[in-house]
Amino acid sequence: MSKLIACFLSVFLLSCNNENESKSLAKVVQSSELKTLENKDILLQTASFGNSSTKKTVKPKNFEKIEKNILLGKFDYKKDSNFSIVSSKYSSKTIYLRNEVLLKFDQMYNAALKDGIKLVIISGTRSFNHQKYIWDRKWAKNIQKMDSISAVKEIMKYSSMPSTSRHHWGTDIDLNNLENSYFEIGEGKKIFDWLVDNAFKYGFHMTYDNQEETKRTGYKMEKWHWSYMPISEQFLIQFNEYINCENISSFKGSKFACHPELDVIKNFVNGINTDFKKIINVTE
Repeated sequence: MSKLIACFLSVFLLSCNNENESKSLAKVVQSSELKTLENKDILLQTASFGNSSTKKTVKPKNFEKIEKNILLGKFDYKKDSNFSIVSSKYSSKTIYLRNEVLLKFDQMYNAALKDGIKLVIISGTRSFNHQKYIWDRKWAKNIQKMDSISAVKEIMKYSSMPSTSRHHWGTDIDLNNLENSYFEIGEGKKIFDWLVDNAFKYGFHMTYDNQEETKRTGYKMEKWHWSYMPISEQFLIQFNEYINCENISSFKGSKFACHPELDVIKNFVNGINTDFKKIINVTE
């Protein structure tokens, strides 16, 4: 009998811990300055954007201007009260995300776990310098075997120019694996299928879908890359309004940002999946 009681208590305490962790995250979001960026009308007002020929963006109500340095990833997110460190149960790495994004991921994580799916965050917020490190490493590798613009094109199949990455915003995450092939069979396929069917309920959206099917410009398909659209959509609107090629600088190959063969802001920053039919049903 004592063993039965002990077992019951352990299950009860585990449930309480998960509930308390979610409540703690919720309190962080409620007290966060991000409240000015959380207008549900946004999802309806900007249902189509990116490089769609029919795009029409409407600035949401109560929408505050985002500083350029934040749009460009040139700020210390680790010291920003709008960001929190990701729990070790979600990732083995030290990763930060915006508070609301982390709250919604927590809800999605728990829902997935109930269905036998474990989501693992392998990348989150990146600074300009972090993205520059990734860029410089790939630049050094490719410039040895091709000319400059070809090197830029090769890098940009899967990596962003510093200042143009959505990871700067703290809204985008890479999940479980960085190979599309992983998500095509076995456990990886189960994870991807679950995300396709459920991620939208929590505001997450597959950013880079199959270009051959959608005729989307920019990066190759990334089945691992998911964006929290209620906030990232707002960042994109302001990026388009306030950022130009002069702001994309201070790294090798930056002069090609507005080269007609690339036009990074038009074709890459805005080269995203624009199917928002499910996104408007964000879970409370």
